[in-house]
Amino acid sequence: MKKLILSMMMLLVGMTMSAQTYQTVTVEPAGVPSDGEMHAMTIYFANGEVKSFTLEELEKVTYVGDEGMKVYVKDEPECFDYLFSEMTSIDYEIEVEDVSDNNKNANWSEFDLSSTASGNLRYAYRLEYPHLNSNRFSPSNRTGNQVVVKSTSQYGITYSLEWDNAKVANRWTCYTMHAGNMQQNVSRSNSFKVDPDVERCPSTKYSGNYSRGHLCPSADRLASTAQNQQTFYMTNMQPQWQNHNGVLWERMEELCRDFAENKCDTRCDTLYVVKAATISDVTIDGVTSSGVYDATCESGGYQLPVPKYFYMAFLHYNKSSNEYNAMAFWTLHQNVMDKNTNFGDYAISIDELERRTGIDFFCNLPDDIEDDVEYKLDLEFWNITKSR
Repeated sequence: MKKLILSMMMLLVGMTMSAQTYQTVTVEPAGVPSDGEMHAMTIYFANGEVKSFTLEELEKVTYVGDEGMKVYVKDEPECFDYLFSEMTSIDYEIEVEDVSDNNKNANWSEFDLSSTASGNLRYAYRLEYPHLNSNRFSPSNRTGNQVVVKSTSQYGITYSLEWDNAKVANRWTCYTMHAGNMQQNVSRSNSFKVDPDVERCPSTKYSGNYSRGHLCPSADRLASTAQNQQTFYMTNMQPQWQNHNGVLWERMEELCRDFAENKCDTRCDTLYVVKAATISDVTIDGVTSSGVYDATCESGGYQLPVPKYFYMAFLHYNKSSNEYNAMAFWTLHQNVMDKNTNFGDYAISIDELERRTGIDFFCNLPDDIEDDVEYKLDLEFWNITKSR
């Protein structure tokens, strides 16, 4: 088993607390980092040679199973092939969120994320994660919520989600979009499957006229066949009328990709995405009502809630300027074709989304940054307009 040796180094940027904290993670014997993603690294070879790569030098790193890795360096015509068997260890510099007292509502303030015994909870420090529901799954609470993480060795985490076993429903799916995971190398697999990682999962069929509406869409994960296939787990779905799924929701998914392609114009820039639907009460303009329809959708013997609303939350980070921008879309789930392309009509602030859903989004940001970005709604930054 690989031995992980962690040391924490806190960094401040300017006069404002940065969201970045760096972990030096030593993988010994040499192997893939736990998240499977590209990082600055120092390689220690068995022959005594030491080689370091900064993140700015790297174009791409491809991990080839447990055998080795291909390292692509900017402005170098050929890649470097390294076998793990030729190394003794690798130091990876992994960027995480600041865990200081300036993050009072962060997931680590309520949950123990440090131990491998926490399973997938150990990923809940990541910036795309909303705050976890306190009703956690355990051997004595088998209807509690579970965190599911899908990943590949080549492209890292595909997406994460929180699954509500009591309601047999997705609470949210979150993921990142950047140059390293947005390649389009394969086509849609279209292979729906039951998720073995949760206690209670629907079958691959829905009753009635509901489509299996992706949250992390297939089109966002086309870098590899394995990556794309993971988007077809039924835990990444919500019952959705096709008139909504294939029209307004699909156009918003396309807009999300446009955001990532146009805003993330350097490989260090990232778009953090949360997509979900309402499975609990919602509060709009101070009035609280049910967030699901009276009708249900049967699947695999379970009665699934049919959401009244679908929504997306976006957080963009520009590393070069250390600036954040955030926004959300809120849509009424109805069995009609809404062809409106003035997406500003559906835009709300993250603060407003939190009031409506009761979920704390982007909770792992330092509180001062979170407060600043979540009340703003800058339609010009996102290049969208209102019809009225």
